[in-house]
Parts: sequence; C-alpha cells; structure tokens
Amino acid sequence: MTLERRAEGRDAARVVTPAVAPQRDPLLSIRLKLSDRPLVQAGQRLELGQPIMARFRDQESMEIPTTAAIVGLHPGADIDNVPTPPTGRRARRTPQVARRARVIEHGRDGITRLATGSGELVLRSPAAGQVETLLPGRLGIRAEGLSVAGQVGWGRMASGRIVVAAGGPDAEMPATRIDIAAAGAILVVGARIDIEAMSRARAIGVAAVISGGIASRDLRQLGESEVRQQASLHAAAPFGMIALGGYGRLPIPQHLWDLLVAAEGRLAGILPESRTLVIGGDPTPLYEAVERPSGTVRVVAGEQRDKEGRLVGLSGQRRWSGGSYEPGGFVEITGPDGQLERTCLPLSMLERLG
Repeated sequence: MTLERRAEGRDAARVVTPAVAPQRDPLLSIRLKLSDRPLVQAGQRLELGQPIMARFRDQESMEIPTTAAIVGLHPGADIDNVPTPPTGRRARRTPQVARRARVIEHGRDGITRLATGSGELVLRSPAAGQVETLLPGRLGIRAEGLSVAGQVGWGRMASGRIVVAAGGPDAEMPATRIDIAAAGAILVVGARIDIEAMSRARAIGVAAVISGGIASRDLRQLGESEVRQQASLHAAAPFGMIALGGYGRLPIPQHLWDLLVAAEGRLAGILPESRTLVIGGDPTPLYEAVERPSGTVRVVAGEQRDKEGRLVGLSGQRRWSGGSYEPGGFVEITGPDGQLERTCLPLSMLERLG
C-alpha cells in the first residue's frame, strides 16, 4: 500500500461515525425514587462499596389524614407500623398490614402522602469518587477511573474484581465452568451466557456478569426470579449484568475485549440502569489496550460483523442489496489465512476506532 493510499484511508475514515469511546472520570447518574433516602451529601468523598442510599424492595404510595403526631415530621422521615389498607376481592376479610413508610409531603388539603414499603435495601457506591450533585430525583457521582458503555443492562448496582472467565470474545460460558472461586467477582463470560449459567453464578455469589449478548427470554426469566427474591424474607446479594453488544449471541467487540483483559484483577462496578461499567485504577494502560492505528474501522452489521479492518478509500454512492442507495467504502480485512481481503461496505455499517 502506497503512502498516498494510506493518507486517503486516513482522510476517508473521518466520514465514518466514531465508536463510543471509554470515558475517563465519568459522571454517574443514579435515579432516586420517591421513597429513597440518600445516605450521602453533595461534595462528600466516596469509596467503592460505601453505602449511598436506602431503598425499599417493595414500594407503593398511599395517603393518610395529617394528624398532630406526624405533622412535625419532615419529608424523608421514617414512620413504622403504618396500617396499609388491604386490596383485592377479599379485602374485607383480610386484616390490615402494618408496614414501614417514608413521608413524601404534607399537603395543604390535610392529606399526608407516604411511600410505603418493606424490606429495606442499602445500595452501595459502584465506584470511588465524589458526590457532585444531590437532587430530589438524581444522585450524581464523579467517579474515578474509566467507564465503558454497554447496550443492555439488568439487575442492581454491584462491584467486585474483574475476572476474565472466557477463552475469547466469541466463547460461551457453560454452567459447569462457574465455580465458587468466582464469588464476589465481575465475571467476563464472552459472547453469551444462558439462564442456567446465570442462575448458578447468582447462587454462588458472583457480583455481576459481562457478556457480548443476552437473549430476551433469559432477561424475562431473570425478572421472574427477581420477583421471587423480593417476596422472600431476606434480601439477596446485589447482582447485575451488562451486555456490551446487544440482544442475542454476540461476541464482545475486540477492542473492548482487549480492554477487559488488560483490566483483569482490578476493582470495578456496574450500573445496569445506565448500562455502564466503571473500572478503577490508572486508565492509561486501558487506553493503550483499546488504541488502534489511524483509519481502523469496525464492521457493526452484515456478514463481516465484529471484524476490524482499515478503510482505504471511498466508493461514492452505490446501490446495495435490498435496493438502498448510500455511500460506501473499501475496507481491508485480514482473512482466515492471514491475507488482506478488500471488500466494499456501506459506511453506515462501519464505526471508526482509530
């Protein structure tokens, strides 16, 4: 390849949408529900695993008349043994249930609004850093480290050491390969993990799972399992998962796999609600792991999906299979035999890595 062609590829890559890059010292946004009680203040220093919020497992709102006994309680104050009226077809024959409640507001109409619940959970910080904002509906933490964005998230915030359990980004993790040594770890499992392996990981105390993809039916079964856990007397340990690629069986993108391999053994945390993984420690070696030469692109769809190559030129407007018209580019991809193979792909199927 001549120097002129390399320059052409470097310029051509500028028209390709850049991939979502890992962020240094990200701002983590954690949603606060009505009954949540923050345990931290704005400007406070946080350590990984520090309690930051108290939350009810089972929540609902209710209204009661404002009385002299409760009018002096400020919003956020706890009230024990609040009688909750029974609901359903057999409500008249069902006794009232006393639950714990938290004051939301004292209305001018003489009604006090409460958030009732049972089974209080303590949520812990997924990263070390500082509380930057504390608003009625959001807690903002400026984390220390590097954040990686995923496509699918499920579960609760969790933290632990990163353990790469799969042999490669396209490998699958059978349930038989998950043992008690992984307790408390954030397990990197490759392209996919089925519900049997996920249940086993959760049962032995794995903090979180990172995979390339996740099946929708597995998410539904996890949701049903969470409902059963909430109905139990004792709260289960925090557990969550993040799929970096999306739904289905998808390998972990190669540049993110290199980053996770470089981060093995580091403390990290996940926020399933925002689909974010935060890796602690010095981010410089991790940046070096994901760094790619200028002009490097990744194929995000089609038969060549998840392969990396170099964009060496533009083909202009072309007609593709299916009848669509859009600009394309010439990409050189290393084949199975180690030889460079040049193919023309739509620019919409590429993302820029370098």
